[in-house]
Amino acid sequence: MAQPTPRRPQSASSHAGGPMLPLPQQRAALRKTIPAHTVQTASPIAFLKRHCSLPELSSSEHDGLVAHVISELKERELLNDSGWPDTIIDGRTEGAIFKNLEPIVAAIGDICLLWDDEAQKLNDRTTTFECDGSNTTNSEVPGSSFMVDAQFILLERCTPTSNVSDSENDKADTVDISPSEFKKSVNDRADNEIKIASAANHTLFNDYSRRFVLGFTIEGVEMRFWHFSRSHIAVSPAFDYHQEPELFVRFAIFMTFADRIDLGYDPTVTRIRDANNKIQYQFEVDGKFYLTESFIAESAANDIVTRATRVWSVREYDPIKGTFIGSNSVVLKDVWLFSDSEGEKTISDDIFSALKNLDDQLAAGKDYRELGMDVPPAPGSSLVEEARPYFMDIMQDVAVTFKRGDVEYCDVASAPETGYRPFTYAPEKKAPAAVFGKVPGSLRAGLGNNELPPVVEEPKESPPPIHDHPERTHRRIVFRDRCNTLYSLVDYADYALAMVQVIQALNYLRLAGYVHRDISPGNCLYIKDSSDVIQIKISDLEYARPYTAETSHTVPITGTPGFMAVESQLLRHLCTPGRTAPARQPFIYRGGKSTSCGPAKIETAADPEWFRFNFLHDIESALWLFCWFLFNRLPSSLLGKISRADFESIAKVARKLFGTSLDPPATRRAFVIAGGGSSYPEVYNLLQSYYGQDTQHGPTILDGLTAFQSIVEFYREVESSTPIRTAKSFMWGPKEFRPRYYRELQGIFYDMSGPLNGSTLSAVPIHLFDPLKRAADELAADGKGNAEEERPSKRARTEPRRFQRPATPPSPTPRGGKATSITPRFGF
Repeated sequence: MAQPTPRRPQSASSHAGGPMLPLPQQRAALRKTIPAHTVQTASPIAFLKRHCSLPELSSSEHDGLVAHVISELKERELLNDSGWPDTIIDGRTEGAIFKNLEPIVAAIGDICLLWDDEAQKLNDRTTTFECDGSNTTNSEVPGSSFMVDAQFILLERCTPTSNVSDSENDKADTVDISPSEFKKSVNDRADNEIKIASAANHTLFNDYSRRFVLGFTIEGVEMRFWHFSRSHIAVSPAFDYHQEPELFVRFAIFMTFADRIDLGYDPTVTRIRDANNKIQYQFEVDGKFYLTESFIAESAANDIVTRATRVWSVREYDPIKGTFIGSNSVVLKDVWLFSDSEGEKTISDDIFSALKNLDDQLAAGKDYRELGMDVPPAPGSSLVEEARPYFMDIMQDVAVTFKRGDVEYCDVASAPETGYRPFTYAPEKKAPAAVFGKVPGSLRAGLGNNELPPVVEEPKESPPPIHDHPERTHRRIVFRDRCNTLYSLVDYADYALAMVQVIQALNYLRLAGYVHRDISPGNCLYIKDSSDVIQIKISDLEYARPYTAETSHTVPITGTPGFMAVESQLLRHLCTPGRTAPARQPFIYRGGKSTSCGPAKIETAADPEWFRFNFLHDIESALWLFCWFLFNRLPSSLLGKISRADFESIAKVARKLFGTSLDPPATRRAFVIAGGGSSYPEVYNLLQSYYGQDTQHGPTILDGLTAFQSIVEFYREVESSTPIRTAKSFMWGPKEFRPRYYRELQGIFYDMSGPLNGSTLSAVPIHLFDPLKRAADELAADGKGNAEEERPSKRARTEPRRFQRPATPPSPTPRGGKATSITPRFGF
C-alpha cells in the first residue's frame, strides 16, 4: 500500500472556518433530508452501467473482462459456486469476516492487469482497498473525521506533502477515500444506511474537489451500491453477492482503475500548501486561476443534495510562476444550480437592462406613475446608478468545465434516468438527539460570516418535491467586493438600517419586474465604508425570475425554509376571499368563521396552478430576517440576567418559527396570519419580556414587529383584487404591488434606527447568554465557576407602538455625524 501523505492535524487548512455538527446530530439531520432525495435503480446492473462504467471499455469488453476475472478467481480458489468462501457469515466478528475482501479486491486488480497486458485498455491502478473499521480518517474540517468499515483509497493522494510529521500520518484522509459499511445481519440495515450517508456527507463537505461519492454496503449476504451527488442519491436494489459475484467484480474493477474524474474528483481544484504549511485551494475559472486566502462561508454545503454554496476570499494566481497577479482580493463562489437556471451575471444584466429601459422612458417624458413609482424621480437621477450599489459587481460567472482528451465536458450532477423508483430507508431503532446549535469550542465556533443560528439548525435550500430531482450544473462566480452576511451583524441600529436597504433593493427588483425567491441573511450581504457606514448588497440571483414569466414559480421550490414566506411554503394564497377549493384535501379555518385574512372561506391545501411567487413574498422573507435577529441576538444590557430557563424558552419558540422543513410550523403560520406583534401574544410577549427589561431601547427595537401587521394588510389588499388569467396560471397585475408598501416598511425600520444611533447597545449572539456555556467559559478562563444568578422579574408587558406613516418620507439623519448610504427617496 502507498504510504499516506504526511499532513498536519485539522487546523492546518484554510477550510477551518466552521465545524460540522456532532455526529449524532448530523445523522439525525440526514434522516430528515435524505429520504426525499433517494431513488433506487431498476437493477444492480442498471446502477453499474450508469455510475460505474470505465469509458475505456465498450459494453462487450466490460462483460468479457468480468467473465475472465470470475474464471481466474475460481482458479485461485477465491471464488466457488457457492460464492466467496472466505466471507461466509459465521461466528467470527464482522471485521474478521469482511477483512478477507482485501485480498479478493487485490486479486481482481492483478487479474485485470494481466488481461490488460494484451488489451492495453486500462489505466494504472488508481486506488487500493482496505478493510479496517478501527481507524479514523484525517480531515481538514473540525468534526469531519469519521470511521468506516472499508474504503477505496487513492494511491496518489490529493493533499500535498507537509513539512510536518505527526502521529496522524498512518490514517487515510477523508479527501482520498470512497466509503463502505458492513454488517453481519440484515437487521442492521438502518445503521448501515445512515452511516454510509453520513460518511458521504462528511466527504462532500470536507473536500472542495469532490463532485460525488461512491460506496457500497453489506448486510449479511446482501450488497447494495450507492452514489451520492448534489442532485440525488442513487442506490441499487440489494442482491446476494455470493450468488451474483459478477456484480461486485464489476464494481471492484471500476473502483480500482477509474481515473479521478470518474471517481468523483474535480480536476479544476488543486490543493497547495502556502508558506505557513496551510492548505490552500487553487480554482480554475474560465482559464484564470485563483488561490484561496481565507474561508468566508460554506454552511449551506453541509448536506448532500443541495446547492452546496461555498465562498472564499481569493487572489488571481499564476500557477506556473507560483505568484499572485495583482494585489486585490476578490470573492469566489462555488455552487451547484439547477441546470435550467440562468447564470447570476446574466440575470443581473437583465435586471439592469430593465431599469435602463425605465430610465429611457422617463427621459422620453413617460409619466413616472405609469412605471410603478409614486414619487417623481429627482432631476438628473438614474435608476441604474441608484440601484447599482445594492447589487454585487460580478466579474465572472461560468459553468465549470474540464477536458478529457480533446473533448470538453460541463460538470453536471445528472437527474435520475427513467426506471428509477422511490427508495424507503429502513426505520431507525433509536431516535438520535435533536439537531440544534453548533459545536462549542471548535475552530469554527464564534461569530463569523457563516454563523449557524444558535437555536435552530442552519437553514438550507429547500428540497425539490419528492420524485423531482432536477439536473444541477456546477458554476463558479467571481465578485469584486468582499462582503459579510447579515448573520454577522451585531448592531441594532446597523441592522435597522440594513432592513431599510434590503427593502429598497427589493423595490428596485420590483421596478425591474423581478422576484428574488431566496431572501435570507446569507444572501443579504453588507460592506462598510471608511466611515463605518453599511451598504447592503443582494446576492444569489440565480433563482430570480421575471414576475410575469410563465416559467414555473413553484417547482422546484426555492428558498431557505426559515426565511420563506408562509404562502410560498404552503403553495397557496392565504388572503383570497371567496375561493372554492376542490373536493380533495380542503382546508377550513377554525369554525368557518372570519379571520384576519377576510371572510370565511375554504382553500386548497396546495394549488400550484393558482399560486405564483410575487413581490410580497420577497418582502415577507425580509421581515423574517428581522425576526430571526430578535431571537438570535439580545441586547448587551441583558448579559448576566438571562437564566437557563429563559434561554430554553427563547430557543423553544424560535424552533416553532424557524424550522428547516418546507411545511411551516403552526406557530409560524399563525404569526403571519395574525400579523405579528401583539396580535400573536406567544411570540411578542416572550420577546417583550426580555427586551422590555431594557426600558431605554427595548420598546424601540420591538417596534420592528409592526411590519408584520403591515405585510398582512398588503396581502389582503392585493389578494382581494381581481387576478389576471394567464396562459398557464393566474397572477395579480404588477401594478397591484404598490410602491407605498416599500415606503411604509422602510419608515418603520428607519424610525427604529433613529433612537439607537450613537447608543452603546450592541446585539450579542444568544448562545453567549446560555448560563451553562457562560459558566464553562468562565471556569476555563479563571478556574472557578459563576454562581447561579437569580432571574430578574419581568417588567410589565406593554403593547408595541403602532407606526404612524408621516405625510412625507423622512430624510435620513447622519449617524454619529457621518453620512449614511440610505437613499432618501423611500419607495418609488
